[in-house]
Amino acid sequence: MSDRTAADLERELAMLAYVRDRLRASEGEDFRPPTTSVDQVLDELNSLEHSPWDPT
Repeated sequence: MSDRTAADLERELAMLAYVRDRLRASEGEDFRPPTTSVDQVLDELNSLEHSPWDPT
């Protein structure tokens, strides 16, 4: 069972929207990141959140 909250989901979606906006700024407004890119970003986010180096 996941311990993710609505706030966690909102933060992840905001982060994805930011990444999409940055990609579109560099690649053009019609750029559509493939699903695998989104999965990779979420995997990286999760690994950072659970890193033993994270002091929180």
